[in-house]
Amino acid sequence: MHGVNEMKTPHATFWSDALVVLIIASVSFGAGLLVNLFRAERLPLIYQPKEERLASAIHEITAGAARAKIQTDRIADDVSLEEFRKVVGAGGAVVVDARPETFYRLGHVPGALSLPLKDFKSAYAKHRSRLEPDKATRIVVYCWGTSCEDSDLVRRALQGLGFTRVSVFRGGWSAWTASGLPEERGP
Repeated sequence: MHGVNEMKTPHATFWSDALVVLIIASVSFGAGLLVNLFRAERLPLIYQPKEERLASAIHEITAGAARAKIQTDRIADDVSLEEFRKVVGAGGAVVVDARPETFYRLGHVPGALSLPLKDFKSAYAKHRSRLEPDKATRIVVYCWGTSCEDSDLVRRALQGLGFTRVSVFRGGWSAWTASGLPEERGP
């Protein structure tokens, strides 16, 4: 006779727990897929490196007119802090901040446009009228600092869109603020 107080074997407990975990994981995965279907910008199901995501954005911006290819070589077209300061002061170029929008709002180089890598397509659409009239206009891109690759990727994206005079200020936001130079806040 089996009583109410009969204990399960460790083997049976393991498999019942495993089944519960499998059910919870399956329901969570299904819910995630369902939520993703209703997002304005769906999350990719397969990981794409930054370069591939950026190349896709460029392709969409150009409406497929030309197969955009992100340059993988590194062009030594860097700008020093002193030159960058002069460019910003004189308004001699379009300055582009490649950091995420949140950080741009907290502080950026005066007059800089926010063109973050993650939201490149929508940010480019927002600034298209300022950027596109003359693709030979000088553009200087900056990011966090010397170890931030986003400024290089945004530079390459702009070159892929046909801009011919794009440089990078490698010192980035950290060098700018460490030098006590002026900053703007907000959008």
